[in-house]
Amino acid sequence: MVKILIADDDLFISEYIQKVLKSKDFEMITATNGEDALALYERERPDLLLLDVMMPKMDGFQVCQRIRERDPLVPILMLTAKHQTSDKVAGLNLGADDYITKPFDRHELIARIDTAIRRTRLMQNQGAIEASTLPLEIKVDELRMNLNSWQAWYQDVPMVLSKTEFNLLKTFCLHPDKILDRDTLLREVWGYVFSGNTRTVDNFVMRLRKKLQQMLESHQGQYPHLETVYGIGYRLRTSGNPADL
Repeated sequence: MVKILIADDDLFISEYIQKVLKSKDFEMITATNGEDALALYERERPDLLLLDVMMPKMDGFQVCQRIRERDPLVPILMLTAKHQTSDKVAGLNLGADDYITKPFDRHELIARIDTAIRRTRLMQNQGAIEASTLPLEIKVDELRMNLNSWQAWYQDVPMVLSKTEFNLLKTFCLHPDKILDRDTLLREVWGYVFSGNTRTVDNFVMRLRKKLQQMLESHQGQYPHLETVYGIGYRLRTSGNPADL
C-alpha cells in the first residue's frame, strides 16, 4: 500500500485531502508544521509527500530541500495557495517534482499523485536495468554522477536535483558535446514520443542550466555547461570540445 505524508496546517484542506485519498486506499500520515513533517518522514519513510508551502516552524520549501538532500527519489508535490510563478519555480528548483495550486479538484490531485508514483517506479526500474549496462559513475570534467545513489556533485559539492533533473543531466553526460534535440530528450528522460509543444523540455533544461551555472560560478569553473543550439536542441559543452572547429 502506498503511504503518503500530508503536511498542511490548514485542517480543512488536510481533512479534504485525506477524504479524497481514502477513496483510493492510500495509507496516510499527517503533520501540521514543517518540523513534524520532517520528523515523520525520517520515521515513516512515506512513498510520497504533499507539502504545503506556508507552514509554521519550517515552511514547505525548507522541508523539501532537507528531504531532497537525503533522498533524491521520493516524490514531493508542493501545495500552494499562491499563483506567482516565482513560488512554483522556487519549489521545483529545490527538488520538488510537481506543484498543485489551491483550490484544486479531487481528480487533479489523484491524477498528479498517480503520475508521480508511476514516474518514480519507472525510474527505479530503469535504474535496475541500467545498473547492469552502464557504469556506476559518470564523470564529465569536474561533474560526477552516481547512478546507483541518484546523486550528483560538482567539485565534490552535492547538487540538489529532482529526479527528472537528474535523469536529464545523466542523458547529457552520457552524450557529452553532442547536440540532443527535444524529441530525443523526451524519449530518453520522460520515456515517450511527443509532438507539438516542447515547453516541458525547455523549462527543465532552463532549471538544470541555472543550477549547473550557479555551481560553476561559485567554484570558478567553466565546464561542463549547457548551451542552446538554436533551431535544433541542447548540448553539454565540455573542456574537451570548448568550441566548434
